Amino acid sequence: MKTLQNEKCRNELIARLDNLTTDSKPAWGKMNVGQMLSHLVQAGELPFVTSAPDLSNFMSRNVIKPLVLSVLPIPKEVKTSAEMDQQQNGRKPVGFESDKASLVESINKLGTLETDQQCLAHPFFGKLSVKQWNRLAHKHIDHHLRQFGV
Repeated sequence: MKTLQNEKCRNELIARLDNLTTDSKPAWGKMNVGQMLSHLVQAGELPFVTSAPDLSNFMSRNVIKPLVLSVLPIPKEVKTSAEMDQQQNGRKPVGFESDKASLVESINKLGTLETDQQCLAHPFFGKLSVKQWNRLAHKHIDHHLRQFGV
């Protein structure tokens, strides 16, 4: 499975990020490329900074989490909480290059964490190990890069 813990996987995502331009258009969804980068920067802060309310429940923690981490791709039209939605209350874009650099920093920070590091809970999936955070982050970033054709 692909994960940010694997340096090759991190480098592949970063190379794909470098193919984004300010004119990149989404194949689906409502976010523009700047909002998508900002969304990924905000998501990259979740293991370290409390920024979203706990919306987890028994189903999301015990049924959906293992399916998303190990089996299913992230669906194209997932409902995002208002706090993580860049068109609502989510983090606003700072600037294309700045947000891209912040995302690269986030990828490397999470990908190089020690496996025994304690991370905050995910707002929908609940408690995640470093290994699980790295798997989920890779899937999430890959999902949005595919959304923008890179």
